[in-house]
Amino acid sequence: MKKIEDIDIIFIWRIFKKHWHWISLTAAVSAISTYLICVFLISPVYKAEISLFAWDEKNKKPAFLQGSNPRPVAESPANDANYGISIHDINLGTQLVNDYKELINSRYVLDKVTSILEQKLPADKNVDFTFVAMLPRQTRFMRVAVYSKSSVKAELAAAVIAEVFIDSVNELMNIKRVQVVDKAKIIGIVSPKTKVTTIIAFVIGGGAMFLIFLAYAFFHHTLHDSSVVTSELKLPTIGKISEISGDGNEKLACLPDQNQQYRFNYAVEDFLLLQTNLFYSLVQKNSAQILLLTSATAKEGKTFVSVNLGLTLAGSGKKVLMIDCDLRKIEFDYFDIPRFPGLVNHLLGETALSGIIHKNVLDTTLSIINSGPIPPNPPRMLEIFQNSNILEELKTQYDYIILDAPPLQNMADGLMLSKLADGTIIVADSKRTPVNLVRSAVEQLNKINTNILGVVLNHFSPEGYGYGYGYGYGYGYGQGEPDQKS
Repeated sequence: MKKIEDIDIIFIWRIFKKHWHWISLTAAVSAISTYLICVFLISPVYKAEISLFAWDEKNKKPAFLQGSNPRPVAESPANDANYGISIHDINLGTQLVNDYKELINSRYVLDKVTSILEQKLPADKNVDFTFVAMLPRQTRFMRVAVYSKSSVKAELAAAVIAEVFIDSVNELMNIKRVQVVDKAKIIGIVSPKTKVTTIIAFVIGGGAMFLIFLAYAFFHHTLHDSSVVTSELKLPTIGKISEISGDGNEKLACLPDQNQQYRFNYAVEDFLLLQTNLFYSLVQKNSAQILLLTSATAKEGKTFVSVNLGLTLAGSGKKVLMIDCDLRKIEFDYFDIPRFPGLVNHLLGETALSGIIHKNVLDTTLSIINSGPIPPNPPRMLEIFQNSNILEELKTQYDYIILDAPPLQNMADGLMLSKLADGTIIVADSKRTPVNLVRSAVEQLNKINTNILGVVLNHFSPEGYGYGYGYGYGYGYGQGEPDQKS
């Protein structure tokens, strides 16, 4: 998991820049889907309105409908009924507001309205409608809004509600104080709000996908670049191995064919650079350099790196020996060589050292020692290996000895073997391995003062990686164009 203090605008921008196409695609799909749903699957809801006014029955018409030349308010007596709204009207109107509100929202009015609508619109009998009565403060106006999926029913319902309400006020309250001001009319479609909903879906869809990528980057913080290795582990990146895809032969990426050509030239260049970095990282000596390759977890590509590093060193004319030190499972399935006898058979005294070495593998200077049968107690076998003089004997015969060790997580095997090596290399899957697991592995190695040479990032695919090489290098390597299909 990434540290909270490392979350800044640059980190957020990098996440967006890396995944903007997926974010945009998700936003577009969300918007288009929402638009289609709103247009074709959701029935529109229509709104109709009608306005009512409560007025004094002493007047033939409400104040706002009287003559065009009323006396100024300052000259009108407060109790003069011939000029507009009086104080009596206001007080009475204020008292009746709550009564009107309760009445129009009563089941009595609703049942009458429903009955009339069923008679007038039998075809829309099953079409629901709702209405809301709004009574602005300190006024005697009443506005009724009706909502229905049928525009005809919404408009007719508004008119019927007004009619039933006026009759109910007269019948129940014995007051003739309500008159229609604005007749029932369709205002428009209130739902769905296609344009607004589509925009919201676009924002939410893209935002949700961005948050998913952001959360993934936060909780699944991997060694995706050498800068992360430096900042998180305080170690150098001594190799970046490009991701290789193929039909199975890609395991031996650094094995030339009979014409000394390579199928994966870019991978060869990666291992050549790793070889060069190792040359400057190791203290030069007369005997063989012993390298330990391990990882934090399984499936990091550790054996792939071990095999191709061995082939790269052998291609430069060095005598290389690889020892499969993972006694818990089969590792070297890259070569068509017998698994038995192996290292375990020699440690048990069953086979001589010379009898377990497979020399000149694939017609190269690479030699292999397989692990042999899986023992009941692998740590005990490795302890015997530590205390034996096997490596001392082998160091005089080879230039490099590569120990392919088990992962460090939950096992002591790799820690035991690291004490035998001149330098330890940690292989990490740059796309998959969380930083915290590699950090834990480094801490374990540092506790026993292991010489960690650095980290090799496997499955590395930097943005904009598109260059290739059509020429060869030294170290005995042949020339050839990269296979475009790979």
